[in-house]
Amino acid sequence: MDRFHGLDACRAAAMMLGLFFHGAISFLYASPPFGWAIRDRSTSLVVDVLIFVCHTFRMPVFFLLAGFFGRLLHEKLGTAGFLRHRARRILVPFVVALPLLMPLFFLLWKWGDSRQPHAIPISLDTVPPSPGHLWFLYYLMMILPALALCARLGRSLPLGGLDRLIRAAVRFRVAIFLLAIPTALTLYPMEFLSADTPITFVPQPRILAYYFGFAASGWLLHRQGRLIKEFGRHLWVPLIVAIVVFVPFGMAVEKAAGHVAFDPPALRWGALYLGALFGWSLVALFLGAFVKWGSQPRAWVTYLSDASYWCYLVHLPVAVALQILVADLPWPGLLKYAIIMTGTMAACLGSYHAAVRYTFIGAALNGPRQRQPLSAAAAID
Repeated sequence: MDRFHGLDACRAAAMMLGLFFHGAISFLYASPPFGWAIRDRSTSLVVDVLIFVCHTFRMPVFFLLAGFFGRLLHEKLGTAGFLRHRARRILVPFVVALPLLMPLFFLLWKWGDSRQPHAIPISLDTVPPSPGHLWFLYYLMMILPALALCARLGRSLPLGGLDRLIRAAVRFRVAIFLLAIPTALTLYPMEFLSADTPITFVPQPRILAYYFGFAASGWLLHRQGRLIKEFGRHLWVPLIVAIVVFVPFGMAVEKAAGHVAFDPPALRWGALYLGALFGWSLVALFLGAFVKWGSQPRAWVTYLSDASYWCYLVHLPVAVALQILVADLPWPGLLKYAIIMTGTMAACLGSYHAAVRYTFIGAALNGPRQRQPLSAAAAID
């Protein structure tokens, strides 16, 4: 079975990007709608733009790749084996990590509240139980079994026509325009013009539908895995689409954020399509860049790919604690962000190498790893 080195690197990059995403939230010029632990004195509108752009493609890339690699595992292990494998790699880390992290989140939010009181005081009564930044695992546990069930029920269906349509859409560079249509439909019930973030354990159908679309796209794409190479060609197409769409979509987002009604209402559908097209163009660009330049195996990339899961699981308490510590310092925001990210990455990668990679925890997250002799380690390029 071929290994998709570029996609492995892409999946790790999407997960690692989450660390930098969360590390920047305290610098938002506009207060986060979901309430963050602290707001830095050095806010910037540039951060709002970067956070929003990142939000439109980071998790869609992850769910698309979850669907792609999900079908790979499903074909290799069968439905029962696939579900057992996903339970070990998704359900078990979720169930183990969340009870440890939730008290930390509460204490950190209380600490932040003592430094900069919120409109609603932080208490057990005002903060509902939440999966926190592990919501994506929670939703994967619903989406992947649903895809496996669909695959099992659809075995007798003639899918040759759908395969030909997908092949033509990818090769003629129109896939992002077509996929934006169903994505726009799933965006309709969202609060703004992009995907909402779940903050409770109550499954949100609109969010499930949105990410199910990306996971299903990845699942169907794996039926013709060689098409992945097409994403690494003609990267100028999604780049130009993203650039052209950015300004009108940004104007629509500003209008929606200000709760200004679209007149006529049909304009909202146009804005939703622009949002979906912007997201898909960035997904194709991000994915294509790794397919084009990350297809060769590199030891350090493989190491970071292995470490990314652990880093994402544990990074948030570290990042938030550092955000609170530097929030009131009269230093440039860029310097404080560098301190936050340096400390977070050092804590995550250091703990991974020292206490996770070669232990039962690492085996549970990524499968067993064996220590390399010094001569092999020195060959890392």
